[in-house]
Amino acid sequence: MANSTMVTQFILLGFPDGWSMSFLYFMLFTVTYLGTFLGNLLIVTVSTADQNLHMPMYFFLRNLSILDMCFSSITVPNAYVNSITGNRAISVGDCATQIFLVIFFWMC
Repeated sequence: MANSTMVTQFILLGFPDGWSMSFLYFMLFTVTYLGTFLGNLLIVTVSTADQNLHMPMYFFLRNLSILDMCFSSITVPNAYVNSITGNRAISVGDCATQIFLVIFFWMC
């Protein structure tokens, strides 16, 4: 019989043990994520609504803002859950999905 150990999850290091630090990280992630998402959403909305901004430079700026929203929405929600629940594990499927989405949006 061959040794056939399968890895089903990875343990994430770097999250603090104490509840107060976890809550602090959660609040920091929330403020950073909301600022990033709402700022990029504002750029997309303004450059789409204003007819004077329908030039190539603003088209690329709008696409960059959409990609930035996608990149931040890939990993930050998982960091929310990990910091609040104290769960330090990520499944192989979740890790593969995050890596696939990062590569997919990087190629866009």
